[in-house]
Parts: sequence; C-alpha cells; structure tokens
Amino acid sequence: MIDIRDFSFRYASSGHFALKNVNLKVDDGEFVLVAGHSGGGKSTLLRVINSLIPHFYGGEYLGNVSVYGKNPICTLPRDMSSIVGTVLQDPENQILMNRVETEIAFGLENLGLSGDLITKRVEEVIDLLDMESVRHRKTAELSGGEKQKLAIAAAMAKHPKVLLLDEPTSQLDPKSAESILGVLSRLNTELGLTIILVEHRMENTIYLADRMVIFDKGEIVSEGNPREVIRRVDLDKIGVGYPPVSRVAVRKNSDMIPLNVKEAQKYLRVYLEGVKISQNLKKFREVLLTLKNVKFSYGKRKVLRGVNLNVRKNEVLGIIGRNGSGKTTLGKLMVGIYRQSGGIIKRRVPPKESGMVFQNPNLHVIGDSVFEDVAYTLRARGERDVKRKTEEVLKYLGIEHLSEKNPLDLSGGEKLLFALATVLVFKPRFLVLDEPTRGLSWAHKKRLVSIIKEYSRGRGIVVISHDVELIARVSDTVALLSSGRVVLRKRTREMLTSSLTYSTQINKLVQRFPEVDQNIMLEEDLGVPA
Repeated sequence: MIDIRDFSFRYASSGHFALKNVNLKVDDGEFVLVAGHSGGGKSTLLRVINSLIPHFYGGEYLGNVSVYGKNPICTLPRDMSSIVGTVLQDPENQILMNRVETEIAFGLENLGLSGDLITKRVEEVIDLLDMESVRHRKTAELSGGEKQKLAIAAAMAKHPKVLLLDEPTSQLDPKSAESILGVLSRLNTELGLTIILVEHRMENTIYLADRMVIFDKGEIVSEGNPREVIRRVDLDKIGVGYPPVSRVAVRKNSDMIPLNVKEAQKYLRVYLEGVKISQNLKKFREVLLTLKNVKFSYGKRKVLRGVNLNVRKNEVLGIIGRNGSGKTTLGKLMVGIYRQSGGIIKRRVPPKESGMVFQNPNLHVIGDSVFEDVAYTLRARGERDVKRKTEEVLKYLGIEHLSEKNPLDLSGGEKLLFALATVLVFKPRFLVLDEPTRGLSWAHKKRLVSIIKEYSRGRGIVVISHDVELIARVSDTVALLSSGRVVLRKRTREMLTSSLTYSTQINKLVQRFPEVDQNIMLEEDLGVPA
C-alpha cells in the first residue's frame, strides 16, 4: 500500500512548492489515474513514490511517505526499483544500453537475478508487448514510440508491486496504445498489480481506472470514482479537459456520463440525430514543397521507400502512421536536416526559413534559462531586436513567467511550449511539428490548436502526431504513412471518419449508428465547444 500524509515538496531551484499538503492512499491492486494541468505536480508525485525525490531531484520536503513498508525519502532509487517500476515521460532519459534486449535485461541484472530467470522475463515482455521485430535493434535507431514501448518493457520485466507511468501512450500509434493499455488492464485485473497512471489524453484511460485524482497547482482538488469526479469538478475550467463523449454528456446535461464509446451508445444517440455537416473546403494553389520518389536509409535499414507528397501554402498537413513508419525521418527531410538518398525534393521555402519542433524537447535546450535559449536562436541568425522578439514569442505562447527558469526544470507540457518558442521566434515560413501534444494538458493543447490555425496563414505546416483529436482539429488534409510510403492522402474529415483506428472518439460513436451523418467528427459538430 502507498500512504502519503501531509506531504509538501519544493525543488531546490524553485520559489514555490510543487506539491502542497498532499494526502493520498493507494490500496494494493488499485488502478489510479492522475490528471491535471501541465506543471500541476503530477510528475513530482511519481518522483516522490519512486524516491527520485530527494535523491535525484533535491529540495525541501515536509510530511511522510510509505510505499509497501519502505520510506522512499530514506531509500535509494536502486533499492526502491524492485518494488516500484517507473516509465518516465521522456523515455530517452531512462534508456542506457545500446540494444533492445540488453536494455530489458539490464535492470534485472542489477537486481541480481539468475541468467535463466532473466532470459525468461525478457522473452515474456517481448511477447507481451509484441516487440519481436525490434528485439535485436539498436536503441538509438528506435522511433520515439518504440523507445516508449521499450521503457515500459524494461519496467514490467522487474515484476514490481506498483507500476508508475507518466503518459505512456503519448508517442504511440492508436493500435500500440490500445495494446499497451490492454496489457496494463490485464496486469491490474489478473495479477493485482498496483498502477498509477499520469495521462492527459483521458479518452483511452479513464474507464480503466478505479479512482481518479485531480491535481491543480500542486494540490489535490478532487479524487474518487471517475464519474463522480466529473460530476463534481468542471474539468475544462481547471485545464484538465474531458474525454469527448463525457464532454458532450456534461454540456448537454445528460443524466448519465459515459466514459467510453460503449457507454455512450446508450445515452448520446439522441444528440446525433438531425445533425448535418456542411464542409467549406479550403482551396490551395501555391505548392511550397514537393517530394518525388524520396528515399532514405539509416545504413542498410531502409526507412523511406519512395515518398510522393506536396505541402501547399496556407495548408496544415497531418501525417499519421504506425510507430517506426518513417514519420519523424520524413519531417527532418522536409526542413533540410537530413538529405535524401534518392528521389527529388523541390523547395519554394529554403531550409533557413524552415523550422522543426522535435518530439524530444530536450533537443532544443542549449543553456540555463528559457529566455537565453530562445534568444540564442535569433542571435545565431544575426537578427536584431533580440530582447523584444524573445519577449513577444514567450508572451504569445503564454510562458513569459517561465523566462528565467532552466528549461530542464520545466514540466513536460511547459517544455513543449518552450521548444515551440525556440522555433517560432524566427517566424519560419515552413514548419514541422513532431508530436506537439506530448506532455500537454487539455488547456495547453487548446491553445496550440489556435496557434497552428493562426500561424498557417501564408505558410505551410506539417503536424506529425498520433493524437487523432489534434489532427482532426488542425489539419486540412491528412497523409497516411506506412512502411516508408504515403499510401493514402485525403481531406481530414474524409480520412478520419469511418475508420477503425484513425478516428476520433465522437466518430467512433457515430459509426455505431449508420442512419446519422457519418461526417460527424468532433464535439463542436454537436454544438459543444471544446
């Protein structure tokens, strides 16, 4: 059992408490979903439980913590690791070995397990998470989603009593995310594993939880059965957001609040009737980028096998596809970071006027403060009015209050906004965003949607994401990448409706009723503002 009493914590470099008088009990075998606005204290809570606080993240703390009879404040992380398995928000930060198999085995070797037992557990998790195709790969060659899967495998292989996961599906394609969540559900129900899951995209997780805990500004503002919490707290108002079907029920004053599509079928059908979608499709004329039969390889491994694609002025192009299909590589080719090994790329916008926000925001970190890192971009380009332009972009993104903070001390969502600032500050005419909602709370994602729509005017934007809800809101067209090729490109509503995998939660509900307009895709289509 986990028992946290009157616990507060302040990071050494901070002037305020990240956790304030937190009281929380988690019973053995419980599945707890933790949600809250970016920077609200969720990741800090996990660091307390696995003893990274105070042994890795120093600071001032008050109160008491007990995790299955051990005090993590007084226990080294390596000694807690046999009890607590952890999957961090940034999987790159916890992968140490150069190959997949050896990374999974590494933690088991440190626990002193026998060779036979290590072999058995490695095989178990590779089979459980369907990782046979990557087991012999170098970890440096894995996609972001594949790295996230590996981090989960390494944690699960230790057979911990409690598993902590910080946004485990944020970089996974819909099928992989569903698979991982299915595994977690089985581990919880069949083996009694205690799970504490931090997640912003609740539509895939809320119905699995026994209890939901809502954080805001370091404090627990509500906890209990997910349906009860939704009735008590306006989750949109505090920046957390609802699953789409739950939002419709709340805003339509439904007697029953569904947590998933299955429940929504019984109670929300009435709100779909009579709705007709009229589409005003944008017209695009000027092509900014053309790819013809473009190929790329990492050594002998072929990643892109003949991509044909174009991006047009004023267009937001969404790119979707399985983990490892080549999406990030394609983005780097588009902005000139990589050079193709075959085919032709024609640019109307030169690479110096192009920018890319990486899925790992740490790649944007250079110095010790947000302001200086954003300003560095301008200085390196020989720009004038550096101070004014830096202040403007920080204010535009709503992170001016983080100006003097070290980027590495930011929350996951704050770090993404910082990374975006380092690119938007020089106003690129062609922009690629790679998994831009990773770590973003609902409130920050809502702001990002507005930014993308506004910034696309007169420019070209490519959004690479597994977040179908984001793609549905910002994209004009969507391209599906598979095995290194674009296999399909359509207008967004045509691509993301009537699909089993790449479809919004509202459209998955719509598909259950063939008599209603199958183009219904978002809550907004039903008169419910998100």
